[in-house]
Amino acid sequence: MFREEAPGVYSVASRFVDGKNGIVVGKRGAIAVDGSNYDDEGQAMADFIREQGFEPDRLMLTHGHGDHILGAGPLAGGDVYGHVLTPEVIRGQATRQAEKWGVSVAEAEDRLVKVNVVFRDELWLDLGNKQVWAFPTPGHSPDGVSIFVEEDRLLFAGDSVVNGIVAAIGNGHSEVLQQSLNKLMEMDIDVLVPGHGMTIHGAEKIQDWLRWQAGYLSNVRARVREGLDAGKAVESVVASVDYEMFIGDRLPADRNGMVQRHRATVEKIVEEQDHEGPQNPAS
Repeated sequence: MFREEAPGVYSVASRFVDGKNGIVVGKRGAIAVDGSNYDDEGQAMADFIREQGFEPDRLMLTHGHGDHILGAGPLAGGDVYGHVLTPEVIRGQATRQAEKWGVSVAEAEDRLVKVNVVFRDELWLDLGNKQVWAFPTPGHSPDGVSIFVEEDRLLFAGDSVVNGIVAAIGNGHSEVLQQSLNKLMEMDIDVLVPGHGMTIHGAEKIQDWLRWQAGYLSNVRARVREGLDAGKAVESVVASVDYEMFIGDRLPADRNGMVQRHRATVEKIVEEQDHEGPQNPAS
């Protein structure tokens, strides 16, 4: 479950769709990165931090989606850091969780983790020998942030970067996510821990994946735009974005419902483009 990706920096595997959380341990304290989808995994993270000699009293959220917060209770007894939009994203899930738990929406809101330290542009935390920098990388979700451990050039990307599933837009926007990926390509990153998938080691491999994921979004958007501008029906447009052509062997089609996830991303991009209306090629 715990893998040391750099000295004192750990990825924490989740059983939810190859999920990845994280822990950073410095000389003066530790911080958890996301809280998993399950209470037992959040508790295991809290126990691990205590084994390192610290209390699990600092939690940084990459975004407020359920699979990153629902297990966070054991980690949320102190400071919970998140983007200024994260509390709203968390509250937006209260109705669904209330139905799942069989409680009122108000009770569900009370159960969900509370962010008590918010930031808009960036946030720095000094853990002693570990400087942790959080900054916005929206697109998968409007509140998305990535977390960079400066000394190790290690990035916890949240769901802004994934390689265990197809790039998911969620409640964000594909063009915004592509801009975030372009931003990450300008950084010197030696280790990248995705929100779902396997850690990528090596700057060249990281750049290759970031380019591919950005290109995937761009290529899907171009095909969708072409079909809509030609007056094709939505179902025909979606069918034209073939899995093999746009993903091929980059991701295994038989894992994590990959083909259906690709279709969901295409449908989301169709929705985006349909709302924007036809483009004038001469403009």
